[in-house]
Amino acid sequence: MSAMTQNHKTNTPIITDYDQNGFIIDHVEFRGAVAILGADAVGYAITDIKVANEATISADDLNIFSNLGEDPHLLIIGIGATMSHPFMDLRKKCQQIGLKGEILPTGAACRTWNLLLSEGRKVAMIAVPASKKIVE
Repeated sequence: MSAMTQNHKTNTPIITDYDQNGFIIDHVEFRGAVAILGADAVGYAITDIKVANEATISADDLNIFSNLGEDPHLLIIGIGATMSHPFMDLRKKCQQIGLKGEILPTGAACRTWNLLLSEGRKVAMIAVPASKKIVE
């Protein structure tokens, strides 16, 4: 991955790759954490974001989803390489802003995003980069 785009609008925000540095979404590279906001009249808004902790998502990072024009059915949260605890603070924040959240390691979050998007589901996503696990 080499270049960086800060904002991008598309109707096809498929995640084709990710690593510890960022994501490739709709053939565009995003370095660092990303947010994919729910679809509107001009498509999905994808943006790279600054998160409080580069290793995972915090409850405050979810504020970007507080005032969406149209609420997604599900907010997918990619928390990094592994699930180290139940992330009760994220669950509480999702409840406060009125969204159902699915908290997953980043790799699983990317796969879930692509699957739900292919089914035509209204989804949004926030994720931090993570190394891919190598299966031996």
